Amino acid sequence: MIPVTQAAEPPDFDANVRQRGLVFLARVPNPNGNQWNSHSYWADALGDLHTSYDDVCAYCGSFTLRAAGSVPESSSVDHYIPKQTDPHSAYEWDNYRLCRARLNHRKDNHQDVLDPFTIPEGWFQLDFRTFLIRPSPALAPGERELVSATIDRLQLNADSDYVDERVRVVRAYCLQKATFEDLSRRYPFIASEMTRQNFDVDLLPSMSTGFKMRP
Repeated sequence: MIPVTQAAEPPDFDANVRQRGLVFLARVPNPNGNQWNSHSYWADALGDLHTSYDDVCAYCGSFTLRAAGSVPESSSVDHYIPKQTDPHSAYEWDNYRLCRARLNHRKDNHQDVLDPFTIPEGWFQLDFRTFLIRPSPALAPGERELVSATIDRLQLNADSDYVDERVRVVRAYCLQKATFEDLSRRYPFIASEMTRQNFDVDLLPSMSTGFKMRP
C-alpha cells in the first residue's frame, strides 16, 4: 500500500449515485444485506474510480481489471467506512476506494485496515528477497501493529497469487520485458520500493542473474 491522493468527485456522481441512494435511505434508514444489494448504486461509480485512480487498486498498489469476477485482478468498489457502520456514507464518493474484489471481500466490515488516503509514505515495504510486504522497521510499535494488521486482514502475504504476481512483475523488469515506466503506471507500489531501495544499483544485477538461471 502506498499513499493515494483522493480524486475529485465526478460531475455526474451526485445524480447517478448520491441522490438515488439518499432516496433509498429516506425509506430504509438501516438496510439489511439484501436491501443493500438491491440498491448498490455505488457500482455505477466503478468506471469513474478506474479513470480517477488509473486502474490501480488502493490496497495492493497494483493494476486491477475493469471487470467483476473471481480472478485476483478483478475490481470492485470498497466502502472504506462500511455501509453497515455508517449508512449515510454508502453513497459518498470520498468513502470509495478502487479495490480488487478479493481484497474487498476480506476487508468486509472490518475496520482494522489502514486508509490509503491517509497513510504516510513508506509504512509498507517490499522485501525483494522474499517478495513479502513488511512494516517499515522505522515505525513505532503501535504503527507497526497497524501495518501488520492490514497485511494480515487482506492476506497480502498469505495469498500466493499476490506474492507470485510480485515475482512476475519484478522478473519482467529484471529481464527487460517491462520498463520502469510500465511498473510506475501499473504497479506503483513495486516501483516506489525499487526507487527507495536503489534497486537498479543494489539488487538488479544479482536478481537478473538469478532470474536468467531459472526456467
